[in-house]
Amino acid sequence: MWNPDKAPTLSFERLARKVGLAKARAIWDAYRQKLAREEHEATQQERAWAEERHRNGPAVVRNDFDFYPMFHVSPLTYKKLHRESLNQRGCKGGEVLDDPEYMRAFLKRNPECAPQKLVTGQIRSGWTDALEKAAKEGKRDRFMPVARASAIIAAAAKQQPTILI
Repeated sequence: MWNPDKAPTLSFERLARKVGLAKARAIWDAYRQKLAREEHEATQQERAWAEERHRNGPAVVRNDFDFYPMFHVSPLTYKKLHRESLNQRGCKGGEVLDDPEYMRAFLKRNPECAPQKLVTGQIRSGWTDALEKAAKEGKRDRFMPVARASAIIAAAAKQQPTILI
């Protein structure tokens, strides 16, 4: 557990004491290369998700109970954001995720992580003649089965019933 009263020891220093300076540098370089590769893959993944969200268009909110994320990040980016505040005294990690100013700045630097645009399912403006025509056709199509059934019932009621003796 992290102790705020004790100065942290650097992991490279500890590694160099265990295995020697040359081997520690080699391990550290391999770690940096792996981290760079993982960051590149995470960026590609976030861009692919952003393109998919752009293709799908805005998300439709149907009621107050729908949940939509505030930002879309890869697991590596989330881990880095979570660890960002660990070097500050008294922090346990993840404090930057709750800071709206920091996250606003993060989303400006990383627009591919921005949330999908949200719209309601109701049309509030932009009503045109084409939409009016489509609405009338929809009402007519919903009414047709009821009208057809009513016509069949009315025709059956007009027919003379035959009495079998």
